Amino acid sequence: MPGAERPSLCGGLRGGGQVPYAACGLSQFLVAAGASVVTTMGSALREANGLHASRLPWTVLVYVLALGVLALPLRLLIRRTRPLPVLILGLWLFVQSSVALTLVPGASAFLVFRAVQGAGAAALTATVLALALVGHRPDRLLLVWSAVIVAGFGTGLAAGAVAGTEWRWAFWANVPLTAAAGIPLVRLLRSTRRRDKAVGGRADDDDDGVSDGDGVGIGQEGGAQDAAA
Repeated sequence: MPGAERPSLCGGLRGGGQVPYAACGLSQFLVAAGASVVTTMGSALREANGLHASRLPWTVLVYVLALGVLALPLRLLIRRTRPLPVLILGLWLFVQSSVALTLVPGASAFLVFRAVQGAGAAALTATVLALALVGHRPDRLLLVWSAVIVAGFGTGLAAGAVAGTEWRWAFWANVPLTAAAGIPLVRLLRSTRRRDKAVGGRADDDDDGVSDGDGVGIGQEGGAQDAAA
């Protein structure tokens, strides 16, 4: 008799109602807004940090490079380990770098923390991909994802233009917004891990008397379906 199926993160995401979906969308909205917000901040940002006009494009480039280079390796890391540590790391890096960007006085330090912010954005993106890709239609997911990214990018441009001399508030706003996105996802992953450990442990004990006990749901949906068949 096949063992009981372990719950997947897809089931946990659906079981949490609309809040986890909104949290995933908000996190990617912040990732996109974080890329574009500095492009329209104008002379106030350059004067505060010694950023010449020729160096301003680098504030976007280092962010995008860190995001693009690290997103896939972090996604692969999640598949081999668990998503919760990567999510917590991404939240911490994104928030801490956002605060640091309002405090650093020099251009070099500003660029370094923009790269750190991009690394945090990569961790958030990798975690959301791990949550959203399981069991969902790719065409619908791509449509929603594109809409969120476009909305976030446009909002970042508008926020940077409106900020003017008070440009720091655009970075400080990341703190409560990141918390609003991260807390539901952390709670979801913790509850899913506990459920996976409980159900997975019972299934393994029934099957061969040995309990694995630390399933995370990612990549297990196909195996569970094979067992059920």
